[in-house]
Amino acid sequence: MKQVNMIRWVIIIYLGLNLPLSAEEFCQSTTKMAPSPPDLPPVEANSVQIFADYARATEQQGVLKFTGNVTLQKEQQILNSEILLYDRNQDKVNIESDFTLWDDTYILQGENLQLHNREMGEILNGYYWLLGQGGHGQSTKVIRKDKNILYLENASYTTCEPNKEIWRLESENTTLNKAEAEGVSRNVTLKLFDVPIFYTPYLSFPLNDARKSGILAPSIGSSNEVGVEFSLPYYFNLAPNYDATLTPRVMTRRGVMLQGEFRYLTQQTGGRLQAEYLPKDRALDEDRSSITFQHSGQVVGSLFADINYNYVSDNQYFEELGNNLTMASVTHLERRADLTYWGAGWSLLGRVQRFQTLDINPAAHPYQRMPQLLFKTHLPERNKQFNYGLQAEAVRFDHESLLEKPVGNRFDLVAELSHPWHTPGTFLTPKVTLRHTRYDLQEVTPGINDSPSRNTFTFSTDTGLFFEKNTKLFNTALVQTLEPRLFYRYTPYKDQSDIPVFDTDRFDLSYYQLFRENSFNGTDRIDDGHQMSVALSSRFFQETTGAERFRVSIGQIMYFRDREVILPDEEIDTDKTSPIVIELASQFADNWYAATTFHYDTHDKQTEHSMLRLRYHQDSQHLVNASYRLRDGKLEQTDLSTYWGIGQHWNAIGRWNYSLRQRKDIEAFVGVEYDSCCWATRLVMRRYLNNIEGEYNNGIYLQFYLKGLGGLGKKADTLLEESIPGFVERF
Repeated sequence: MKQVNMIRWVIIIYLGLNLPLSAEEFCQSTTKMAPSPPDLPPVEANSVQIFADYARATEQQGVLKFTGNVTLQKEQQILNSEILLYDRNQDKVNIESDFTLWDDTYILQGENLQLHNREMGEILNGYYWLLGQGGHGQSTKVIRKDKNILYLENASYTTCEPNKEIWRLESENTTLNKAEAEGVSRNVTLKLFDVPIFYTPYLSFPLNDARKSGILAPSIGSSNEVGVEFSLPYYFNLAPNYDATLTPRVMTRRGVMLQGEFRYLTQQTGGRLQAEYLPKDRALDEDRSSITFQHSGQVVGSLFADINYNYVSDNQYFEELGNNLTMASVTHLERRADLTYWGAGWSLLGRVQRFQTLDINPAAHPYQRMPQLLFKTHLPERNKQFNYGLQAEAVRFDHESLLEKPVGNRFDLVAELSHPWHTPGTFLTPKVTLRHTRYDLQEVTPGINDSPSRNTFTFSTDTGLFFEKNTKLFNTALVQTLEPRLFYRYTPYKDQSDIPVFDTDRFDLSYYQLFRENSFNGTDRIDDGHQMSVALSSRFFQETTGAERFRVSIGQIMYFRDREVILPDEEIDTDKTSPIVIELASQFADNWYAATTFHYDTHDKQTEHSMLRLRYHQDSQHLVNASYRLRDGKLEQTDLSTYWGIGQHWNAIGRWNYSLRQRKDIEAFVGVEYDSCCWATRLVMRRYLNNIEGEYNNGIYLQFYLKGLGGLGKKADTLLEESIPGFVERF
């Protein structure tokens, strides 16, 4: 029993390198490469079973010698050799012939094995396979100095198949310290195709999942704006609950930027601070920088804080130094601090909010809340009983634009009373909303009321029915629903032309917009709707699984009078009906999904808005998306994207986002990916619209990944996840 325990202890530490990847991330060919264990029945727990052709005991010397196809079995471990000696007096195991040791997580072979009591041992010319990690390697000598220290000479590690080693990590010597959970290697060389490409005299790594300070995978890329760039992050494991990363970013066209990130997490709070600094941009001859700070969590008791602060040194920062279309199109950076107190059924929010505007147009500057107080009730809905709600807001609006725009205070009070009535097949919800709003304004145009107020009410009734029946379509048992719905609302007209627009806009028309009490999404306008929404939905559910196979919804608003409450520069709407809104969605096959939305204007006899999406998603390597968008005759785009496996190891990547109206590409990229058992590489070439002036940026993403070790190159995972719906990073 002792010798087997010692063997297990030595092998576990020997294989305790920091290998974070699981077997699913490899081709799982290790079991095919390694020798197969003998087929033996299991043994009882804590018992040892030994088979051998011959056994000899020397009683005076206390030596047991087994020879000839020796097999030792204990629980999940099987040891096979030709000769095994056990010295009972010295508690020593010695195997001087070739041996193989099988365990449920590893397989080890060697030429010589010596174990000296429970503390020390030695293996010569060991070769190992990690069944759970997918890797294997060898070492000329493994010495266990005590129960915590293991020393390896001339060790190697790879996840490639034998005789097909694309890469291999070699070290002159390695010390593994179990007590410190740390390993140290000296004179480490990384070889590709047996050619050394990287050397370091010293390398430390953790022996468990704990984080450790050190160099992370570098990044290499290229684009028009920055030229060729290289980044090398260094990670600082400062404490269990906070860390930092410092990254020099070298750009041939811009210079050297220093990037930093600090993260922290406690039981009540969490956040991060990111900063970038580029001294003397070579293209502009000026310093450039950015700061992002985010924090959220509990302050004390029921009081919570949420902070979001952003800053860049100039308006073209993201356009020239960023690397994605989303950031290049940012026009406003939020600077906000919230304090929220949660009571029993109510909450109180205090907020200050400003924006850094990157658009040079003075009219683009939004109003700032300096400050805002918002009280809300959060009460559960009670069926067939009266329900009430209350909301009160006091806010100060200011602005930094050079334009003469009104500023001032707004006080708003909203009270609601409803009486919902729900049954399994029907619902009816009458509701009354009372609202009082008052303004105290400065910098208004002479002759305009500087203290306007508004008192109004809204009466609404939302009602609907729910029918269902069993049916069959294409030999599939389905449950079909039929859901008619009516929504009536009335709000009297109030002249609001003397009220400024601080934070209000009009909602886009959609199916669910048919049932809103206000067509505006802010307080500065309350529409004068006297209208009825008529809608009908039907859904088909698969009877056995409950999956929704098909859904269709259609609805329209009928207006009983003109809508005179409008935003500036709008015209009074005199149409008697809204466009017809139609939405369809279908999962018509296990791997296919389609959805469409379109608005048909019955007055102009044309489609003013439409959207069509089609997706084929067989598995993680076979994905195709196609979409079409049309909006108010101003936007018309197509979008095609795919991630498609070609053969066993190759994948094709692509996206083409095209504006039909402007006849130009918005974003296009094409790439190829190779993925094998031990390494992978990805090349993506990209061209995207960088600004509203129509200038393009070209970029190259080249990524090289050694499985079980790390990656090199400019990562494209974020780009692919944002651009190809359904894509999941596999590296």
